[in-house]
Amino acid sequence: MSFRLAARIAALFEGTVDAVHFAEHHEHESDITVQSMPFLSRLSDDRVKARALESQRAFLELLAPLKGAIFTGDQTMTRDELVRSGRFASLVVIGRPGADDENISPDTVKAAIYDCVRPVVIAPPDLKAGPIASVVVAWNGSSQAARAVGSALPFLAKATKVTLLVADAEPDEVAAPLLLRNLGRRGITATVDTAKFHALSGRGRGRALLGYAKDKRADLLVMGAYGHGELSNFLGLGGATAKVIAACPIPLLLAH
Repeated sequence: MSFRLAARIAALFEGTVDAVHFAEHHEHESDITVQSMPFLSRLSDDRVKARALESQRAFLELLAPLKGAIFTGDQTMTRDELVRSGRFASLVVIGRPGADDENISPDTVKAAIYDCVRPVVIAPPDLKAGPIASVVVAWNGSSQAARAVGSALPFLAKATKVTLLVADAEPDEVAAPLLLRNLGRRGITATVDTAKFHALSGRGRGRALLGYAKDKRADLLVMGAYGHGELSNFLGLGGATAKVIAACPIPLLLAH
């Protein structure tokens, strides 16, 4: 999912991709139960190897045609090394986190967002075809939201529709008119919309935000990332953050 989205973004901006295979679990790092049963241990190691081969196959299919694209398939790469690599990127593209070992872990997502200090795009499992034409920006006037908008400017400039969503506040309270003016100076036409999420639970707010993006037929959702090491307070959504990250059906751009 991440390689496919990275290829599309690189093509959109005539860029390239430094692709990395990062394994949350390495060979011989199975749990105690598996270690006590050699047959299961071999199966686990084979699975790790198979995932590395799949990353290499996906790179050759999706990214190798890009001029300058490279692939790092070192199975011993640590999360710290992954973060260090990300700090030199214009954009970090990662897959959706999940409990399944086939998915990137929430801890790795947190490290990418808070430690790479670069904008992060989380790729959905099923990337729909077509351009990134409609963008929804979750705007609350904070420095994090402003940084997310700044990171998303190249996408906004190419979009045909940009919507600023202000949740549980009046546009003037979060300086939405000022943002509209400054986007307009860049040739970006945007509209402001408001929504009331305060009566919903955390997960309900997350579902409401995703539902809003769906109703707008958005191709990209842009949000600020708040806190440090926690993904629990986006846009005043509280516990909705995990819901948005784990279930967003379109690319999700985050910046801290």
